[in-house]
Amino acid sequence: MTAAVNTVDSSEAAVQERIARLEHDFGDLDDPGNPLGAEQFLAADARGQQLPAAERLLGSFGLNAEFVPRELGGRLDRLDALARVLRAVFRRDAALGLGHGLTSYLAAVVVWAAGTPRQRRETADLLLSDGRMACAYPEPPQGNDFLRNRLTARPDGDGYRLSGRKEALNNAAHADALVMFAHTPEGLSAFLAPGPAHPDGRDITLLPRRPTVGVRGCAIQGIALDGHRLDAGRLVGAAGGGARLAELVFPLTRSAGLSMALGCADTALRTTTAFARSHRSRSRASLHSARTRTALANAFTDLLVCDCLSLVATRAPHLLPRESRTLGAVAKYLLPTILNETMDDLSIVLGAEAYAAGGSYGIFHKTARDLPMIGLGSAGTSASRAVIIAQLLRLPRPAAPASTTDLGALFRPFDAALPPCRPEENALLPDRDSLLGYLEESAGSADDGAAGEFAGPLREAAAVLVAHARELRERCAELAARPRGRPVSPRAYALAERYALLVAGAACLGVWRQRPAGGFLADPAWAAMALTRIASRLDKSAVRAPAAGLDRMLAELLHRFDDARSYDLYATAIGR
Repeated sequence: MTAAVNTVDSSEAAVQERIARLEHDFGDLDDPGNPLGAEQFLAADARGQQLPAAERLLGSFGLNAEFVPRELGGRLDRLDALARVLRAVFRRDAALGLGHGLTSYLAAVVVWAAGTPRQRRETADLLLSDGRMACAYPEPPQGNDFLRNRLTARPDGDGYRLSGRKEALNNAAHADALVMFAHTPEGLSAFLAPGPAHPDGRDITLLPRRPTVGVRGCAIQGIALDGHRLDAGRLVGAAGGGARLAELVFPLTRSAGLSMALGCADTALRTTTAFARSHRSRSRASLHSARTRTALANAFTDLLVCDCLSLVATRAPHLLPRESRTLGAVAKYLLPTILNETMDDLSIVLGAEAYAAGGSYGIFHKTARDLPMIGLGSAGTSASRAVIIAQLLRLPRPAAPASTTDLGALFRPFDAALPPCRPEENALLPDRDSLLGYLEESAGSADDGAAGEFAGPLREAAAVLVAHARELRERCAELAARPRGRPVSPRAYALAERYALLVAGAACLGVWRQRPAGGFLADPAWAAMALTRIASRLDKSAVRAPAAGLDRMLAELLHRFDDARSYDLYATAIGR
C-alpha cells in the first residue's frame, strides 16, 4: 500500500481558511482579557444565556451559510467540513453551537432533502439573512421519553390545521421558521411553517422554558398549536411521506452533531492538560504521575478514535448512501459512550477541580454537563441501537457483488473530492457491510512495512478485531435464525455494542492505511494505540497498550498544547 499524499485542493483550502478565521476571531479561550474567553462563557451559562458578543461574531462570520448548499448561495458541500467548522464553536460553548448553529441545520436539511424549489429558496434566503430555524422531529418508537409527544394536521380546504404539542424544542422562541412533523390522514407528514419569531407564527403558543443541567444557554421550551392554519404549499414532500423523509435525513444529522461535539471534548482535554502541567512533580496529578500520563494519552487516543469514526460517518452519505444510516447510528450510539467515559477519566486527574463552577478549570465542569445533552433528541441512543440491530440481522445474508466505490476516499481527512449527497438513497436497505468487510480484508496488512516498533501491537490488535468480527457474524446468524415472530434476544444489545466498536476499528485502520506521507498521522504510534484501545474494550485481557505508544501520544499531546492545536485528526491551530 502506498501512503496517500496530503494534497490540499482549493475546496479544502477554503475550509481551512474559514476555520482559521473563526478561531482567530474567537481568540484564546484561556485569556482572561478576551471578551470571548472562558470566563465570559461561564458567566453567560450561569445566567442561562448565550454570550451576545459570540452571537454577533457568528452573525458577522455568516455561520448560517455553512448550512446552505452551494447551489443556493451557501458553503455546504461536505458534511465532514461542516462538522469541522462547527467544532470551533463547540470548543467554546456547546449551547452556542446548538442554539446558533446545529439546530437550524437540523431543520434546514429536511427542506434540502425534499422541499420544492420555492421552499428551498425561501429557506436559503432566511438562513443567509441570519434567520434561525427549529425542528419538531417525529419521535421513533425506540426514542427518548423526554420528547414523546405528538402533532396532528387536519385537512382544511386547500390546507391544514395543525394542533398538538411538542414539549421540548431548542431555539423555538427565536425561530423564524419551523419544520414540523405531524400526523395526517395519509400518515406522518412534514411541514415548513413560520416560527414564533415570524409575524405569521404569532399564534403558536410557547410553553414555559425547561431548565436543563447542561447547555444552559439553550432555550429549551415547547410549543402548542390549536388549529394553526397552513396552506398546502407548506407541505414538505408528499403527504404521508414524513416517516421516510425522517429516515432520509437522519444519516445527515446523527453523525454531524456528534462530530461537532468533539470540540467540547477537545476543551476538556486541554483544560486537564493545563491542570497537570501546573502541578509540582510530587503531586499525583502532575505529569510525573504514571496515572496522569496514562489518562491523558488514553483520552487523546479516544478523541482520535472518535474522529476516525466521525470522518467515516460524515463521508458515508456522499460515498456509501445506502450504508450511511447504519454508520450514522453507530456514531450516535458509540461516540457519547466513549466521550463520557473520557470525561470521567479526566475528572479523576482534576479531582475536586472537576466540579469547580468557575476559575481556571470551570470550563471543564461546564463541558462535562454539556456533552451528555448533545446526544439527546429523537434519534438518541436507543433509536440508534435499533438501527444497528437491524443491520446485524442482515449480516448473514449474502453480500451484493463487490462495489466499485473507492473506500479509500472514506478515510482521507483532507480529501475534498466527494460526490454530492444523495438523500433519496439513504433509506434504501444496505446490500453489504463495507466497513466490516474492509476490516476483515485489510487487518492482515495493518503493518505494511512502515510500522517499525509498532508492527507487533498493530498486528495483534487487528487480529483481535478480526476474531471478534468472525464471532459476531456467527452470533448474528443465530440471531437471524430465530422463529418468525419471536422478539430479538436481549443479547442483541451486546452485539450492537461489539459491532459499533468493530466499525470504529475499521475506521481507524482505514485512516492509518490511507495516511498522508508525513505528519502525525504517518506515525504508527497513534494507529497502534487506537486499535489497542478498541481491542481492549472488546476484551480487556487481549492486548496491552505499547509503552512507547503512550510516550509518543503524550509527547504529541504536549506539543499540540504548547502550539495551540486541536486534539483531532487535523491538528488545527486554535485561538489565534
